[in-house]
Amino acid sequence: MNVKEVLKRKRETVERLKERRSLKEAILETKRAGEGAGKRAVIAEVKRRGLKEEGTKLQTEIGSVEAARRMQNGGACAISVLTDEAFLGSLEDLRAVKLSEVELPVLRKDFIFDEFQVHESYASGADAVLLIARFLSAKRLRELARKAASFGLEALVEVDGESWRKIFEADLEGISESVLVGVNNRDLKRLEVDLETFERVAAEVKPRLAELPAEVVLVAMSGIEGEEEASRMFAAGADALLVGTAVMNSGTEKIEEKVREFVGAR
Repeated sequence: MNVKEVLKRKRETVERLKERRSLKEAILETKRAGEGAGKRAVIAEVKRRGLKEEGTKLQTEIGSVEAARRMQNGGACAISVLTDEAFLGSLEDLRAVKLSEVELPVLRKDFIFDEFQVHESYASGADAVLLIARFLSAKRLRELARKAASFGLEALVEVDGESWRKIFEADLEGISESVLVGVNNRDLKRLEVDLETFERVAAEVKPRLAELPAEVVLVAMSGIEGEEEASRMFAAGADALLVGTAVMNSGTEKIEEKVREFVGAR
């Protein structure tokens, strides 16, 4: 064993995990570049199980890195990695994607409620973390978003038809440059999907988000199965889509093709 080589690889690994890529900038750059080219901003999600699959795995049976690579080839501007064990995910999936040849921002999607989870997200190489407003008080949401910002991480604040007001109750004005807002079309109580949720919430929040010091992008989440739903979300004001189940359920050989479908939605 060559100790010098081991140390060299270790330093390279640590430096790679410390690198940060902006999820928000990736979305905005794609949006600006795609206005004349018909290319849309898509965050593609690596996941093995969804909320509505009743405990069954999704159809794609490939590793997280290979899935992320195909998503990148399909034109995704960022990768989301579902790390919760109940969905057969792990932080190792996130770490593996970050250390791979995939050169996109990586979002950690999980149920985050403690500063420790922000620490471990940073240490695992996440560029952004998901904060679900439904499960957090406005005060806790603010604390976690600020903790993320202190590590150089962005926060994708997920809201729904009931919790969207917490964006403004949490007083995120001072860190708006590191905040994105995602609107979940799925009701997490009944697990039902209604695309009108994004349309209603976007109409409420976009004018108010425009008043913040930094631009805050709006991401549509859940229930987006194909081009028709994607186009509807963009027409309602989405800056980006987050799509997981539809991509992972498309089959191993069709991941790239499915992402391209969303990226090209008009």
